[in-house]
Amino acid sequence: MSTSVTFKRGTSFAGTCTYTPDAGGPATITNVTISSDIITSDGTVYACTITKAQDGLSFVVAYTGSSANWSLGAARWDIKFINSGAVFYSDTMRLNIIDQVTE
Repeated sequence: MSTSVTFKRGTSFAGTCTYTPDAGGPATITNVTISSDIITSDGTVYACTITKAQDGLSFVVAYTGSSANWSLGAARWDIKFINSGAVFYSDTMRLNIIDQVTE
């Protein structure tokens, strides 16, 4: 998976993540607490909304506000998981925020 993506300011931010259970891990993410933030180049933190699928095998990460005023340049994004008190993080994804051309 690429950990760097170009993202146009003003675009809706959302992505679906699929959970594949590992041996010894939870069978689903139903009881796992998931959170996610995007931090833009000026240090502003944008909290994302997490919506889990009913089967507990996928979830959607979305920023429900507008990205129209996100600062241009490098932003960071990751996902935090808490399972039975144990904390895990995804890889940090890099978002290269660029300006849109068409208004």
